[in-house]
Amino acid sequence: MYQNKLIPKVNLIAEIQPQFSGSMSRAQMMVQQCKLAGADSVKVQLYDSQALFGNKDREYLQFDKSELKDLKTYCDHVGIELFASVFSADRVEWCEELGLQTYKIASRTIADVDLCKQILATGKKVLISLGAWDWKTKGMPFEDENVVYFYCVSKYPTINAEVEMPVFGPHQFLGYSDHTPGIGASLFAVARGAEYVEKHFTPNRALQNPTELAHLGGMDFDELRQLRNLTDEISMLRLNALEGAK
Repeated sequence: MYQNKLIPKVNLIAEIQPQFSGSMSRAQMMVQQCKLAGADSVKVQLYDSQALFGNKDREYLQFDKSELKDLKTYCDHVGIELFASVFSADRVEWCEELGLQTYKIASRTIADVDLCKQILATGKKVLISLGAWDWKTKGMPFEDENVVYFYCVSKYPTINAEVEMPVFGPHQFLGYSDHTPGIGASLFAVARGAEYVEKHFTPNRALQNPTELAHLGGMDFDELRQLRNLTDEISMLRLNALEGAK
């Protein structure tokens, strides 16, 4: 299972889907804001609404290959990594053609073993959320060296009372996918050793609708900037404590 060497900086991942509301201009604006606020990477979701959800309610949120290429080009220009949660084999091929270096496997995708194997076989870093996986009973689903596991609660939004934050470390969770309002839970995860924090980014919580519930549990520009500054402080204190214990 993939594990980082001890580094002071936490990797902050800002997810812009579905909050970009199907607008490429809004997606670019959000990418720029995420970069300015201190995110290390931006994540989107690649799916077919009918195939994944059994309806076309989220069809307006789909990226086609050309749009994904344009967004990748824009992210390269801004200087921030783009990667994706991938829900079908053809979307993996898109990512490989465009040279994306990281993949996300969502909780609901773990049951699709063939797709997971295809993603893991790329040899690239693969982030896997276990919100819908009974990890306490079944353990971790894959043992591949390129895997980073994320603790999360698969609910939008999640309230803090529903979070049973683990201690993060090698051979277990290294990341936290945060669906709670505010940044308190993310900071607590970092204090407990998380090396990655993933959280939805929103330009405006008033944009929320039934297919874009992540706005409510997302962070805005100021919260992302605070999260960057405070995680850097916590990470350095963590590092100093470990160095002092030697």
